[in-house]
Amino acid sequence: MKLCRCPICHSDLTLEALMEDEAGRVLLNKILNMGYGCGSAVVGYLGLFKPAKSTLSNSRAVRILDGLLELYDCSHLLAHALSETVEQVRKNRREGGRCEPLSNHNYLKKVYESCRPQFAPSNQGRRVDKAPQYDSQEKQARGAEEKRLNNIGYIDRLVKLKGVEGCRGLHGFEDWQKWQEEKQNVRTNP
Repeated sequence: MKLCRCPICHSDLTLEALMEDEAGRVLLNKILNMGYGCGSAVVGYLGLFKPAKSTLSNSRAVRILDGLLELYDCSHLLAHALSETVEQVRKNRREGGRCEPLSNHNYLKKVYESCRPQFAPSNQGRRVDKAPQYDSQEKQARGAEEKRLNNIGYIDRLVKLKGVEGCRGLHGFEDWQKWQEEKQNVRTNP
């Protein structure tokens, strides 16, 4: 069964050929079973690891994907971070002319952390019956970080409604500004 034709070499890709390769079968299965839209986002991300003068082998793609899934669970945040990473790296390659492939997930880690406040969970209106048990210092640290992320997300939504000038002086505005600077640094320094 023909799946598609390569736009470059015009050879046919068949489903049978794809399923003959064990690594291709594993890769296809992993991508299809990723939830939250991560499957389509990870395809573009894997393309960033492709060497300039050759193809990315299916076995290497499986190793890269396994490494990614060890770092992060599938989520809307991961799908967004993958898409942002692909967009930024491609933009930097177009503007800078450098086309070396990625060798690790460090750039994705930066993007993931910079996007995290946008996806911070809010407990407003929800009842939390049982929270995980932490020692008091860890609990305070986690609580402070969660509060900081919620504040950043709140300020970010307000800035979109009122503008930056309308939000100056609000609690958490300084954290939001630092987060914006971090996002800008991630976009300009891959």
